[in-house]
Amino acid sequence: MSEMAAQIAKAIFVGNIKGGVGKSTLTVYLTEYLRHRFKRQSVVLIDTDPQGTSFELMEPKSKNGDVRFLPVGDRYDGVNMSTLDGVLRRLLAQNENIAVVDTGAGKLGSFWQLAFLCNTLLVPTSMSWADLRPTIDFIKEIDERKSDLRSVTPHVVVVPNRVSPHQRNFQPITDALKEVNAILAPPISELSAARNSSPNFSGLDGVGGTRFHREIERLGEFLVEYVISGELDRIYAETAN
Repeated sequence: MSEMAAQIAKAIFVGNIKGGVGKSTLTVYLTEYLRHRFKRQSVVLIDTDPQGTSFELMEPKSKNGDVRFLPVGDRYDGVNMSTLDGVLRRLLAQNENIAVVDTGAGKLGSFWQLAFLCNTLLVPTSMSWADLRPTIDFIKEIDERKSDLRSVTPHVVVVPNRVSPHQRNFQPITDALKEVNAILAPPISELSAARNSSPNFSGLDGVGGTRFHREIERLGEFLVEYVISGELDRIYAETAN
């Protein structure tokens, strides 16, 4: 698939109200992957997590304006939600732009408003019930709001994360997703390479040749094929008709 695949701007929201599921790790490496994949297009990372991890890691590797820090929390909601809305609308008004939005954990609150500014909601979760149960509850709330608003977006894509490299049975997470409107993405298992690259973050080059690198490439291509290309939009449009 060529760079021409991304003709319509897309915003990918990486979120889960459950903490510790690898949101920032996926955000920075997927942003890196998409920048390598679409060299002639603008791939902007917007970090809304007050901790600012994604921004801190990616700012030294980004062009001016390609990474933004707009923390959304109890102290910031009004101002930065309004700013974020404006930033995303401007980005999405221009064809070929891609935005990746990182978020913190916590109550749903204004969180759902962030998600509904985006085309796709990428939800990382481990397969442990402690992570999976609140994740499914979160997606159910998103489904309810989509129903209330009669919206088919954001499309929910669940990424099994921190999965054992030897894991072959994904039936528990497949069964859990039957309760919600979501699709399953390729899993990420090997995170040690990503951890070892900190604090001197060197992006994909720093994890070259590792299982983690191969898994990020596979997940990135999945997003290119189904999200960036607009395939999910077409599938859901056909389902709605």
